[in-house]
Amino acid sequence: MSTQVSRAIALVVTLGVLAACSQGASNPPGERASAAAAAPTPVTANSNTWIANGATACEKYLTPDVVAAILTHPSGQSKKLSTQACAYSTADFGGTISITLMQVGTAGLDMDLKNLPDPVPLSGVGDKAVRTMLGIEAAKGNDRMCSIDAGGAPGSTKLKGEALAQKLGEICNNLFALP
Repeated sequence: MSTQVSRAIALVVTLGVLAACSQGASNPPGERASAAAAAPTPVTANSNTWIANGATACEKYLTPDVVAAILTHPSGQSKKLSTQACAYSTADFGGTISITLMQVGTAGLDMDLKNLPDPVPLSGVGDKAVRTMLGIEAAKGNDRMCSIDAGGAPGSTKLKGEALAQKLGEICNNLFALP
């Protein structure tokens, strides 16, 4: 099969996946499939308002001081990814920090744990939190989950392990305090 035919097939498959995702797949945008498998959480005006904080969380909470504490080369900018997610990327594209808010609580986090390699319990963040290979996942109540990852090229983060998790946990706790 020629390279052009292979590329055309890949493009068609990609467009089909994107179309399916945009036509109301079973998971709300940005929500992980495993979290969606948890018991349904009633959608309330407050929870919809809260997850909307994800779009601007990078601008508000990834201040120059916070980014400089986490990333080796902190110069960069924030970008809205969806109504509930954002990312900060360094100017050299070597490091990123992404924040996603989901409308699931501790039950959703419990479901997600089985998909995470070696999650480590993290105290002091929300009602329940774990440290992951790249960041944290934390939940509060029945309808709030905060996922923050920081990483990129080798050496892109200054903080690692527990120190990184605690710094990211501060951001989730600030987000959990919002209406």
